[in-house]
Amino acid sequence: MTMLFAWQDIVQGAPLLFSGLLMTVLLAVMVLPVAVVLGTLLGVLRHRGGFLFQKGAVVYVEFVRSVPLILFLVFIHYGLLPLLGIRPHFLLSSVLAFVLFESAYFAEIVRGGLRSLHAEEHEAAISLGLSRMQKLVLVDLPLAFQRTIPALVNQAISLIKDTSLASIVGVIELTRAGEIIYEQTYHDFEILVVQGLIYFVICFSLSRLSQRYESRLDTQESLSLQSA
Repeated sequence: MTMLFAWQDIVQGAPLLFSGLLMTVLLAVMVLPVAVVLGTLLGVLRHRGGFLFQKGAVVYVEFVRSVPLILFLVFIHYGLLPLLGIRPHFLLSSVLAFVLFESAYFAEIVRGGLRSLHAEEHEAAISLGLSRMQKLVLVDLPLAFQRTIPALVNQAISLIKDTSLASIVGVIELTRAGEIIYEQTYHDFEILVVQGLIYFVICFSLSRLSQRYESRLDTQESLSLQSA
């Protein structure tokens, strides 16, 4: 009698799945801060940079968003790094590709946040005697990030799921770990269910944390308006 759900495959493959999960989390943690910083810089330049910087940011963002991520990974690992005389390593290639790719999307999110600022907010910052840089760092960017939290979190969730493409250059992350297991056991359904649940838990947790943070910000804003 065949088992309806081969739990033994999950138990036996748990160490490999856990190792793949750690690699997925490692990639996301390494990429996300750098991509946000680079994306913020590109977003600022595209929104209000000098002519050359603005056009350069536009070309970069539009080009990157027009190229599939998997092509980016292959090009950097097998083309760019060897061309520069750098020995390609799966982790280096993956991190570099994800940073360059995701920063273009974060740039558009930041630019949208900056465009949402009202004239009154600009005037209030100027009345405080802030310099252009101080106004950007202390007023504009915090407000832009606050208003684009859902989009930022959504992009972070997309990054976590996109790490599955890193297997094309040899990374054994969560998806590839599952493939290795069911290539040996021929029980793909069980592993795919577990993988889906793991991705769901990670992404849903991020979404809930974002919603709680947004609720806290809304509460603080309501209290500040009442006190005013």
